[in-house]
Amino acid sequence: MPGTTPPASKKFFLFGYPIAHSFAPALHNLCFDAWEMEAANRYELYSTSKVTEEVLEVLRSEECGGAAVTMPIKASILPFLNEISHESKVTCACNTIIKVPTSAGVKFVGQNTDILGVLNTLLRALRSQHPYTSLPPTVSYPDSLRAAGMVIGGGATTRSAAYALTLLGLSPIYLINRDDAEIREIQDSMPHIRFMHLRSPKDVAGELGRGEVTVVMAVGAIPAIPPVTKEEKMVYAVASAVFSLPYNLPLSDTGSIPLPKKRIFLEMPYKPRNTPMLQLAKWKGWDGVDGIQAMIEQGLAQQRMWYTSTPTLAIGSDTSVLSFSVERAARALCENMPEVVVDGVEIDRATRSCGVYKL
Repeated sequence: MPGTTPPASKKFFLFGYPIAHSFAPALHNLCFDAWEMEAANRYELYSTSKVTEEVLEVLRSEECGGAAVTMPIKASILPFLNEISHESKVTCACNTIIKVPTSAGVKFVGQNTDILGVLNTLLRALRSQHPYTSLPPTVSYPDSLRAAGMVIGGGATTRSAAYALTLLGLSPIYLINRDDAEIREIQDSMPHIRFMHLRSPKDVAGELGRGEVTVVMAVGAIPAIPPVTKEEKMVYAVASAVFSLPYNLPLSDTGSIPLPKKRIFLEMPYKPRNTPMLQLAKWKGWDGVDGIQAMIEQGLAQQRMWYTSTPTLAIGSDTSVLSFSVERAARALCENMPEVVVDGVEIDRATRSCGVYKL
């Protein structure tokens, strides 16, 4: 990117636990190699279930250029940062730390690129359906269209997905979850978003059956395992009811952003890639997108922010920061990468306990 002096000879860390199975080192080190610095940056795993003094020392060290953060410390890292982005505040989560130069040295800014993982993946899927329509990252549906979004889940990923759907102008955001308390917590933490809880297929018929509001994009954020309990099976029943609703495109112009020709479902889990929920959505005629795509998008957003030392959604979505060939190579690498198999143990540095992996 012209005028930008990116960090060089630095280490970028992924903090969290367990993380030995992560695709992230392959993606980031491919990108770092393409920065064409005299001494390339490196991306390394740092297994920890807590924010310890050792973690903070690593983060503050001269060799550290920035960091990624995953569970279970996406929220607990927030108090230790100098600045938190609006997006991290709203979603109560940080998955990216950018070291931003200041007159006094540097400041540590927390951002949530999981939002861009969802947003840019959905837009990429929409562009594939409308290849001759320009769709910049800032486009959104008008309120008059009454186009809604949906998220299946109730955790941190659900918050990020809901925020991303609202950036696309989708409202209300329908939530499917077996735990009423989790839904209330999300509603209380994000009062600016209009949420609706769908508890049963009857709720789906009542809220969406008349066709006054249409769910055009949805995100899955629950574990990728077949349902066993009555409550888990109800989540699938409710999702199936939404997936089964008829979809009729309006004849009139929808403004600067077209509706999808096929409704889009993004499944965030990607182990296995073709999850039970993704299979269900595809079977019902939706355009199903696996979670590898969201992982790629949020990783590229991190790269752009680290390269420019700029923690904004605009920079995180700016495809001019990295070259087209680099992004294409990163996508191909992750899309074709086999599952990362960890043979042995992963040490949690916070507790010195082990997670055992077997072939």
